[in-house]
Amino acid sequence: MTKKWARAALTHPAFCGVSRAHLGDLIEELADPWLARCESELRERRGAERRREAGAGPKHDLVFTDRLLVTLVHLRTGLPHAALAELYGIARSTISRAIGEIRPLLVPVPSLQSAEARAPGRG
Repeated sequence: MTKKWARAALTHPAFCGVSRAHLGDLIEELADPWLARCESELRERRGAERRREAGAGPKHDLVFTDRLLVTLVHLRTGLPHAALAELYGIARSTISRAIGEIRPLLVPVPSLQSAEARAPGRG
């Protein structure tokens, strides 16, 4: 199973709990705070500013879109990390780390909380 296929399937509102349009809005809204948090953590670990250009170094196994998506699917369905990892063809620890990184970003998103209240299949 490819990451592209997994993303296409999991973006369905039955899995993630929000419409694809709302998912796009969430991605736009949360991408910058996530990048800022990643850069801050890297700066803290290094103890200084970066020496190389942004984008140098190892790449993430899951891009931000997929990180947000697996977090939403896990929170909505309770699908185990191991099952999500199998869908994406990556390690379970990668999914666990992704969910741990994204979950705190979702707390202050009021539009997501109102979307959960009117999500299909609830009630």
